[in-house]
Amino acid sequence: MIRAAASTQPLGSFAIRMISSPDIDKFLRRYLSPILRESGFERVSARKSWGWAGHCVSVLQIRAVGSYFSQVTGWPPGSVCVWTGVYYDFIPFEGHTPPKADNKNRLLPDEVNCHMRSHLSRSLSQSSYTQRLSNPAERIRKDIWWFEPDGSNLEEAVENIALCFVDEGKPWFERYTDLLATFADIEGERDCYTKYYRAQYFAKQLGFEEKYRMYAELRENEKSRIEAMVGV
Repeated sequence: MIRAAASTQPLGSFAIRMISSPDIDKFLRRYLSPILRESGFERVSARKSWGWAGHCVSVLQIRAVGSYFSQVTGWPPGSVCVWTGVYYDFIPFEGHTPPKADNKNRLLPDEVNCHMRSHLSRSLSQSSYTQRLSNPAERIRKDIWWFEPDGSNLEEAVENIALCFVDEGKPWFERYTDLLATFADIEGERDCYTKYYRAQYFAKQLGFEEKYRMYAELRENEKSRIEAMVGV
């Protein structure tokens, strides 16, 4: 049972108890955080965790869908997506704000800045909740965990997040902290600037000089093509 509530809403002579972010975080810390620590994540919080291995920074980030998304789709605003990412420190940063570092000089990238990104998929059936949604596409999506506003399914849903991390998240992180396997996947992606950018520095890190030169040239050619299109 959830003992504390963030707010109540009147309903006739009754009040509906509404969960808050701290209520959700309590269950995330209880069920997910220990598994993350056992899996090599060294800096763990309810919503964002990091692990470091060689040149790889593993990132797991949990984001609520928020009020705007809720208003548009009907998902409760506290419902969450679970994002995974791996950041490689040998790839030069491109962007406005590079990752911060902690007091041990370990990089703390956000998931959105990771070079390989994915998300967990819910294995728990929540059709009894999602059937309320008007959009058929929203009713069948598996990348969001539905949290009832009163918290009645909170424990069950968070337990499933932990299970999905074990079943899906751990193998994903194991693959994308293997540099050779990651490079093979990058080479299999569709041709674009981002592919060439990552492949160039993977090839350099792995000592593949011919591929390094090839991807560096492809990257420069694609950069020039894009700049010509936008008139830079």
